[in-house]
Amino acid sequence: MTGIQRVLSNQTRILANQRKLNQVVGNQKRILANQAKLNLVLRNQRKMLANQSKILSNQKRILAKSPR
Repeated sequence: MTGIQRVLSNQTRILANQRKLNQVVGNQKRILANQAKLNLVLRNQRKMLANQSKILSNQKRILAKSPR
């Protein structure tokens, strides 16, 4: 293999590796976006749980006040 052939072969390999790296970066961006969405879901779930807890304590208070 001549020097030029070796250089071309290396450049081809480098380009293929750069494409793979670009895919990895794209995947990482997608993962980060998904994590942000999951964080929103978790925050909403915490709010819902807090609201359910308030509702339960309100119901207990109402039941305690009601005549038996």
